[in-house]
Amino acid sequence: MVRTPQQFKEMQNIDVLTEHRITKIDPEAKKIEVVNLSKSETQWVSYDKLIIATGARSRRLNLPGSNAMNIFTLKDLQDGIRIKNYIDEKRPKRVSVLGGGFIGLEMCEAFRSRDIETFLFCRRDLPVGNLEREVSERILKELQESGIHFLPNQEPIAFHLNGQGEVTSVETTKGEYPTDMVLMAIGVVPNVEIAQEAGIELGKTGAIRTDFSQKTNLKDVYTAGDCCEVFNLISQDWVYTPLGDIANKQGRVAGENAAGGKATFHGVVGSAAFKVFELEVAFTGLGFQVAKRYGFDVDSQMIEAESKVGYMPGSKRMLIKLIFDRRNGRLLGAQMAGQEGVARRINALAVALHQKMTIDEISKLDFAYAPPFSAPLDPILIAAEQAGKKVHQGRTNK
Repeated sequence: MVRTPQQFKEMQNIDVLTEHRITKIDPEAKKIEVVNLSKSETQWVSYDKLIIATGARSRRLNLPGSNAMNIFTLKDLQDGIRIKNYIDEKRPKRVSVLGGGFIGLEMCEAFRSRDIETFLFCRRDLPVGNLEREVSERILKELQESGIHFLPNQEPIAFHLNGQGEVTSVETTKGEYPTDMVLMAIGVVPNVEIAQEAGIELGKTGAIRTDFSQKTNLKDVYTAGDCCEVFNLISQDWVYTPLGDIANKQGRVAGENAAGGKATFHGVVGSAAFKVFELEVAFTGLGFQVAKRYGFDVDSQMIEAESKVGYMPGSKRMLIKLIFDRRNGRLLGAQMAGQEGVARRINALAVALHQKMTIDEISKLDFAYAPPFSAPLDPILIAAEQAGKKVHQGRTNK
C-alpha cells in the first residue's frame, strides 16, 4: 500500500516477492522453505540473516456457526474490502459488533455512517476496559448519543444460521439477538507458529521474545512488529503492544542490525489515540490498577477543563486523569477524552514519561499559549498542579 514492488526495486534494489508463503525455517542450515503460490512450487532459500515480521491475525471465537459467510474480522485492507462489498451487495439493516476495543468502536462509527443499526456487545460493563472508568464512561455516553445500542456483560455462546450459511442471530449469555452481519473485534493473536517450530523462544505474552536490538535466541535471526514483544519503560517489563508505530520503529532497528549496524530500540511508554464519533480519546503510560500491580504507590488526579479559552469558538470540555506515584511524585500515566485538543496533548505527557518527570516538574512547563489553542494555564498544567497538592499533602502527613 505504501510502495509497489517495482518502487522497492527501483529505489533501493530490494526484491519483493509477493504471493510467496514461508512454511518452515531451518536455523541449522540457515534456510527457509518458500511456496510460490501462483505457480504452486516449493523451494528452499538460504539466508545470512533473517528477520521475522509475521505480524498478528484477528482473534476468532470458536463457537457454533462462527464460520458463517457474514461474520467478519478487520485486520487488513482485504478484510475492509470484503466488509464494504458485503454491505454494498446485501444492504444489511442490523450489525452486531463483538468487542469494545479500538477496532470495534471505530467500526461502530463506520456502520452508522452507512445507516446500519449497530449493536455493540461487550463482556465488561464499559467499553475499552483497559482505560480508567471515567474515560470509558465518557466513551459510552458518546456511543449512546450517536445511536449505538451498547449491551454490557454479554459473552457470545453461539451463532444461528439460515439455509444459505448466513448468521441470522447472535446468542449470548443474556439472550438471542437478530442480526444481518457480525464483526468480531476481540483482539489479535501474534503469528508465531513457524518461529516456534524453528526453536525461537516466546515470551510470557505468547509473542516472540526479543531484546533491545530485536534479536531472537537464534543466531542471525531478528524479529519486529506485531509478532514480538516490546519493553515498557515504566513497568520495566516486556509486554505485547501490537501497534503500527511500534512495528515501524522495531523494523528499522531489526533491518539496520541485520545489515551489520548497531541500532537499539529501548522501548515504549504505551501511547495511543483513537476517535469515537466526535470524541477524541488518548492515553499514555500505565493505568491506575496496572501501576498498582507493578508495586507503585499509586494516586490519581482527574480534572475537567476547557480545551481553549472559553470565549473562543469551538472550545470544548475535556477530561484529564493523571496517574502518579505519591512517594516521589513521578508521573506514571495519563488518559484524556474530549471533543477537541486531546490527541495532540497526550504527546507532551508521553515526553514527560520518557524523561521520568514528576508532577511538580510538569506543572512548571512552559507551554505555548494563544486563545485559539489553550487557556493561559493549559489543562495539563491545571491537572499537574492539582495532583501536586496531593503529593505535598502526602509528604506533610508523613
